Amino acid sequence: MSAALAMQKAVVAALADIGALAGVYDGPPPDAAAPYAVIGPDLVLDWSHKSGIGHEVRLLVTLWDDRPGGARLRALLGDVVARLRGLAGDWDGHHIVLARLQRAGVGNPEDGWRAASIEVRLLCEQL
Repeated sequence: MSAALAMQKAVVAALADIGALAGVYDGPPPDAAAPYAVIGPDLVLDWSHKSGIGHEVRLLVTLWDDRPGGARLRALLGDVVARLRGLAGDWDGHHIVLARLQRAGVGNPEDGWRAASIEVRLLCEQL
């Protein structure tokens, strides 16, 4: 399995039981209830070394909310960031070595919706 798909599965598993999230999707859902998360796009870089094959996966998670104001979205952003920082373990033939937050922020409302974006950097070794 590709490193990108393995890391996407790890992120979905980490976010799946956050009670405030109505769902986690790999693309814009047609009729999802807010707030929800969309995973992607991602960027995969070679991180191989002398003793093995490795990948750096930079993954974007976007949270969407339709509620006025940003308090609920900011609280949810904090929960998601904590989960992403805590990613660890083995996922479909890849071992997560490091999970590091690159950046996170909340955007301005547009058409009644507000988005928060989180970029996480995952270093993994192929098992």
